[in-house]
Amino acid sequence: MRIDLLRLPIVGRFVRWRYSRFALQLPLLLLAVLAIYDGFVGRQLAPKNLATVSVWLHYRGLLVLVIAVLGNLFCSACPLMLTRGLTERLRRFAPRLSWPLALRNKYFVIAFTLVYLFAYEYFDLWASPWLTAWLMVGYFGAALVIDTLFPAGTFCKYVCPLGNFNFTLSTSSPTRIGVRDRQVCLDCEGHYCVNGRVDTAEGPRPLAFNTAAEGVRYPGCETKLYAPQIESNYDCTLCFNCVRACPYDNVTWETRNPAREWTGARYRLDYVFLGLLLFFAGFMNAFAMIPAYYDLAEKAAALLRTQSEALLLMLAFVLWVGAGLGLSWLVARASDRIAGLHDPGLVSLRRWGAAFLPLTFAMWAGHYAYHFLTGWATIVPVTQQALANLGLPVGEPNWQLAALVPENLLYPLQVAILYLGLMGSAYAVFARARKLGRLSAALPMFAYLVLLVVLTLWVLAQPMEMRGTLLDPGSQPGGLR
Repeated sequence: MRIDLLRLPIVGRFVRWRYSRFALQLPLLLLAVLAIYDGFVGRQLAPKNLATVSVWLHYRGLLVLVIAVLGNLFCSACPLMLTRGLTERLRRFAPRLSWPLALRNKYFVIAFTLVYLFAYEYFDLWASPWLTAWLMVGYFGAALVIDTLFPAGTFCKYVCPLGNFNFTLSTSSPTRIGVRDRQVCLDCEGHYCVNGRVDTAEGPRPLAFNTAAEGVRYPGCETKLYAPQIESNYDCTLCFNCVRACPYDNVTWETRNPAREWTGARYRLDYVFLGLLLFFAGFMNAFAMIPAYYDLAEKAAALLRTQSEALLLMLAFVLWVGAGLGLSWLVARASDRIAGLHDPGLVSLRRWGAAFLPLTFAMWAGHYAYHFLTGWATIVPVTQQALANLGLPVGEPNWQLAALVPENLLYPLQVAILYLGLMGSAYAVFARARKLGRLSAALPMFAYLVLLVVLTLWVLAQPMEMRGTLLDPGSQPGGLR
């Protein structure tokens, strides 16, 4: 049963309010500014600095929790988009460019995400408040430059690795944008959900074609999603522009069964690659936190006669992610052959790729839950300390809160999350096989998914660095152990 959350009095009234997004963005902007300040001038000890604690412990943990319960609200509240007011002024002096056709896909952001994850490990971003602050400044600067030179929404859709990470995980969220009556959309000439709306004296007009018109303006979807055709949460920032722009109150924010997306949506190949990349890169990120990684790195260093951490880390990323993508393709082809299909190229991977999405969500949810729970209470003293650096009377920070870690809960919670992810992926695999008319076609993919879960559980069961917390004094950034 679908429930339109906008029918709830407080929710609907707030979302339709013109300044609702700003109200969500402002607290995160203030937190970001304070974190950047503390990262630059505060104590350069990761567990006692707001920049590292808020970004690497709390943001990531709360992100997966919110996506699992409500959807991609972090993109909705993204403070980077508050640069839009400045970009509107800068556009008067800057050239107007179109994003290259060759880059209107996810391949650029896939490469950017790999670079981002490599930099996280190589530069030990989790251990450096100063670098974390610069990363945040760089994000704001990139959003400002790209949205000044290119159409609004370009940064979110084609560049931002965090946004595309959220898009991928949101395929497992229980809500989506929809419409109440498709006939209303068919009769609508303005397509306001995409084009935006300006209320003129003569009535509503599409904002995209009436940019000089006088009146109250409601922008449309900046990633160009047409509300009645939305089948997936990919590329939806949940900004609710479509809700506010529709003059007929026909757009919904509704509950759903995410399994319908895993089994019904037909993703482009670049979307499938992004989902697979995030799974295998997430595994690599967790593996790099256990002793087995350092043992393997030392053996590789001796074999290759090198002490270059950059080279070893790059090889580990390329070999593991490359092997994962290649093996996934071979298993998908095996399932296709059992189903009697002999499509060329990567069609098989596109057909079965959606099955990885629940497991990808579970991988990151389990991993981020670990980071969040190992430092969940640390946000209180680090915020106090950052505010005290500004001269505010906030009292003495209580660093004993950093020791409040539910150690007995960590691994069982991760196991439960991964089992749920496996159940979702198994459902998607067998549903696809049923559509193909041969349930046995699901067996290679199912066995492969089980193997990946077993490997992931083994990694999570190892002694793991409590990065960014006061409980991991032996974890020193940089170099081989």
